Amino acid sequence: MTIKDLLGEQYKEGMTMEEMDLAIGEKKFVDPETLPKSVKKDVFDKTASELTKYKKELLELKNTQMTGEEQLKQKLEEAETLKLEYSLAHNKVKAEEIFVKGGLTPEEIEKLLTLSVSEDVDSTVAKAQSLMDVILNKTEIATKKTKEDLLKLTPNPGGNGNPDKPMAKEEFKKLNYKERFTLREKQPELYKKLTE
Repeated sequence: MTIKDLLGEQYKEGMTMEEMDLAIGEKKFVDPETLPKSVKKDVFDKTASELTKYKKELLELKNTQMTGEEQLKQKLEEAETLKLEYSLAHNKVKAEEIFVKGGLTPEEIEKLLTLSVSEDVDSTVAKAQSLMDVILNKTEIATKKTKEDLLKLTPNPGGNGNPDKPMAKEEFKKLNYKERFTLREKQPELYKKLTE
């Protein structure tokens, strides 16, 4: 739709912006009957603040008119909520202690807490200890394997597995190039003696 279509007979060639604005202002493009009913902002704000005030008064009135039994019930519910929060916080600390003793980092601990903390302290401790046992077991296995692999790669510095007895020339001749190189790096004096 063009401006000419919108203004109809009021359109003139070469109209200024002010003339167009004035012509558009006189037109009614929307039927006011089709619009939803609206309230002025100041009336709305006043009504909203009154509603908030009355809700607050109603809550205060409810609290003052509660029976002793209702008040006791409300206090018990609040106490149960606090007890649960305290229990979870306490159990979290217990689990953290186990993980810290196991040597885990704060980031690792944070990830494991979601798996181990529950409302019951015994359950929390058991879960945390089980997780820590698995981690320590896997670490021990990996460490043992690494040591075994390193020992396989390390040449025997002394003859016949005895580091106190120097290697004989016959044993030196049986070493491969890599083993000789390692011996030269680790025990240069013995290497020099065996190669003379």
